[in-house]
Amino acid sequence: MEELFNKSVMVHPLLTNDPTRMQGQIGLISEIDYEKGEAQVRFPYEVVGIYPISALLSLLPKEMILASIQEKLTELEPKEIRILLDIYRLQQDGRPGAIEEALRWAIAYQNVGKHSTISLEDFIERGLSENIDRQQSRGR
Repeated sequence: MEELFNKSVMVHPLLTNDPTRMQGQIGLISEIDYEKGEAQVRFPYEVVGIYPISALLSLLPKEMILASIQEKLTELEPKEIRILLDIYRLQQDGRPGAIEEALRWAIAYQNVGKHSTISLEDFIERGLSENIDRQQSRGR
């Protein structure tokens, strides 16, 4: 999954054992060791940390966020729907700064995060891709 190189991820804000002390911070994946289940993450100011992939959060693919909004329309508060749509819009933008902002919004609201984030471990195990259309065309 070379598409994970330079993917924006957030260190889980509640991670208790973090020698790099970057809980809640956003960085870019620079390497993944699938055998060990670890990822090397680069943060600003040349800080680098190695984390279990289960300790890193990623945004769900934008198409899945949109589907979640449609499925949960009657259960979500109007403010949560607006935030999820903003996250979707930021993912459409695709620039690293926009993705970082989307991650911050997702984490700021628990119910929004539940519908827009996933652990990197689950992202990999489920074979997700940033572009669902591209993923589906591979399977044809």
